Amino acid sequence: MWAHGSPEESYLRRSTNYLAPGYVGRVWLGASVLSGFVLNYLPFLLSAFIIGRCVGWLVNVQGIELADLRLDGLALPPSGLLRGLLLVIAGCVATAVVLVVVRRLRDGRYGVSGYGKSKTEPIAARALAVAGLAAVLLVLPAMAQAYGTVSRFVLERGLGEAPTAFDTTRGRIVIAVGWLLLTLAVAVAALVLSRRLRARRLMLVLSALGGAGLLLVPLLSALEYTARRGVQSASDGVAVGVALAVVVVMGITVHNRRYSLHLFYRERLNNAFALRRSRDEFGEVIADPLPYQERLDFSKIGEKLADRGERLPRLVVCCAVNATSDEVPVGRFAESFTFEHDTCGGPRFGYPETSRFEKGNGPLGTELTLPSIMAVSGAALSPLMGRFTYPPLRFLMALTNIRLGVWIPNPTHPCWNVDRAPARGRLERIRRSIVDGWREPGALYVLREALGTLTLKRRFIYLTDGGHWENLGLVELLRRRCTDVLCFDASADQTGAGQDLGRAIALARSDLAADVDLDPRRVLPGADGCSADVAVRGTIHYPDRREGRLVYAKATLAAGASWDLHAFKARDGRFPNHSTSQQIFTDEQFEAYRSLGHAAGRRAVELLNIPPAHLADPASSNGRPVSHGPLLVDRAAEMGSGYHPEG
Repeated sequence: MWAHGSPEESYLRRSTNYLAPGYVGRVWLGASVLSGFVLNYLPFLLSAFIIGRCVGWLVNVQGIELADLRLDGLALPPSGLLRGLLLVIAGCVATAVVLVVVRRLRDGRYGVSGYGKSKTEPIAARALAVAGLAAVLLVLPAMAQAYGTVSRFVLERGLGEAPTAFDTTRGRIVIAVGWLLLTLAVAVAALVLSRRLRARRLMLVLSALGGAGLLLVPLLSALEYTARRGVQSASDGVAVGVALAVVVVMGITVHNRRYSLHLFYRERLNNAFALRRSRDEFGEVIADPLPYQERLDFSKIGEKLADRGERLPRLVVCCAVNATSDEVPVGRFAESFTFEHDTCGGPRFGYPETSRFEKGNGPLGTELTLPSIMAVSGAALSPLMGRFTYPPLRFLMALTNIRLGVWIPNPTHPCWNVDRAPARGRLERIRRSIVDGWREPGALYVLREALGTLTLKRRFIYLTDGGHWENLGLVELLRRRCTDVLCFDASADQTGAGQDLGRAIALARSDLAADVDLDPRRVLPGADGCSADVAVRGTIHYPDRREGRLVYAKATLAAGASWDLHAFKARDGRFPNHSTSQQIFTDEQFEAYRSLGHAAGRRAVELLNIPPAHLADPASSNGRPVSHGPLLVDRAAEMGSGYHPEG
């Protein structure tokens, strides 16, 4: 922890705009977002273009007009292709119904069998999925025709061009870019509204429109033109071939872990929080950021502290691993995954050595270092967010590369437990690099992310903010049977109801059989926005009948707080519950939260009766308290003494 007045705190005060410092920082942030979006979206854009061209050629070769592929009331359509789609839909639905009936008859004759133990359920599900896909294909011709009609209208009335301009390459590109820009504007509006609970319905509608538009614009543009004009020249086939080649090459060489916002975020966190001391030209002790190129391995830091005989709180970095609803209790969509200097993992994965993940974790630049782990623990913005996941927003964020989470190797997958022999020969090295590159998280993993079909059984698992499972880190301390626990709640509790504490208590009871007896009402704000206290004490009851002490401190404004905090709240009513999406603080805002946390910490220490000798180091440097370096945790500071790991 950094002492008040330390060089580290002074540096951090000057770096509260660490995410985008100055003009260059803002431009770099914008460039990072734009480049990540292009690399993430390009395979999907090209795939939609290829599908549109191929389907359009198929329609054109058969001499079918798009107008012929529309349903005409109750009459059977004249197009054989459309009749075929209707037959596919009817056949798939009938198959699913028959399978359900057969399953029920079999249960009545041979006894009820468990769900999922026969092949009828997955076959019926796949049949209905095919029916849904065929239904989408039914409406595509009408949508493509409407796209062409509206686009010609826009070119004529909006740009003053003749309707025939739509048949030129330049005209089609201009109108497609225009529709994509409009779609991106809708997407940006949806992402902005995602942080506002009152606009949730509008956000979901805009997210659905934005995500669908990003795929439909290139698909409908290619389908509408090709269905009318067919193959005009050899260049049409060359364009599709080049697009297909680009998709394949990107699948091998361009990986999500190289262009996601996680790398940008960890670089900025490293610059703000990974510090070491030096002296300036006047001999004053100052704090400087560690060079980003200097690798900071979590496991080696733990070894160095042990070698020097230093005793610090055991750091547990809390993350969440996202899963499907079939793998975790209903409504969670995530499980716990933690990192410590010696082990990492969770109840579903065991606890392998952390150094195992630090070695050869992926392509150059994606190593799982301590700054990377720290960035993952704060990766609140992501398509998959545990119980906070919304399917339309998930789809949109996955396509636009709005993600701070990261893919890591699945410790339970057998492929990572086999030592491969070194590649012999140049051809073998090339073959292996191509195979490994194709298996890296790329467009296919992004698609799974968009559709929410990630599982805990694939080669890679997806980690995000630990708050997507449990926001306080309290449950992980109870899992380790800590007997004296300080829990600091710095969440953006807009309602003041202590929801995160309630979820943590419920999780501890359901997953660990540990009961927490604590009444937080004294630290919850009243009608005037102030609380009676900033910390309360409770009792932990473990299933083996051992007990522990819990002190819960909350970022709330107490009636007896320093007057500067009350004055700041009068100017900014959101204090002390600013959204965690606000990553840039003014100096006044920084001091308000620092002072609030300092007061909460002192009050928590009083309630836990920690001896004064354990609270400070009397040594000093230039009259300032000595800092022992940063204690990095998930969202807030959680510290437990009496560490007793199970097993």
